[in-house]
Amino acid sequence: MEAIRNRNAQRSVRLLEEALTLLIAEKPYDKITVSDITRRADLNRGTFYAHFDSVDQLMRQTMEDLTEKVSASIDPLVTNAFFQDPMPFLRQISNFVCDNLALTHKLVDNDRLGPFLGALMDRIERHLHDIARREDPNGGNFPLETVDFLLGGIRNAYASWLEGAYGNEEIDDLNQSLCAFIKAIGVVLGQRKSERTAADAADGADGA
Repeated sequence: MEAIRNRNAQRSVRLLEEALTLLIAEKPYDKITVSDITRRADLNRGTFYAHFDSVDQLMRQTMEDLTEKVSASIDPLVTNAFFQDPMPFLRQISNFVCDNLALTHKLVDNDRLGPFLGALMDRIERHLHDIARREDPNGGNFPLETVDFLLGGIRNAYASWLEGAYGNEEIDDLNQSLCAFIKAIGVVLGQRKSERTAADAADGADGA
């Protein structure tokens, strides 16, 4: 019986989150009410308040769960090969953007929904920082600064595409441009590491 109650509760939360996500794509967040959500979810207000105190609390939970869902599909793609072949990562991001176009517009434009993007980018950043440290443990802050610069550029490029700043450019064309940019940064990181290794070897030879 307890398992059935848990499944019912999980189903109710899922329906409420899905309803809020659809409504965010349709109207300003601050205009969304509990009644809007329960009507869209086909649940009663009592069910809503059994799980959440407010729309804001549901929104925070929805954004956290959405972050986990998107991150789960992206995490396996952020590997040591990222700078050599970033296209699988870029395609996963762009697929989410295109499959959830109206929602993504709101996430980019609305400061109150910004924590979703922030949490997602922070997670990707941690992965890339770890990779940068492993690949170049003596590189100081340069690899980390490069990662931060890169991720800011990716986010801004997708935001500009959503806003129409690139005209009629297809998102696949944007991905190709970003892919070339990321690979070039990978080359720079490799060259920097090689130059430092060569300099260290020369210093060692001089000391001998």
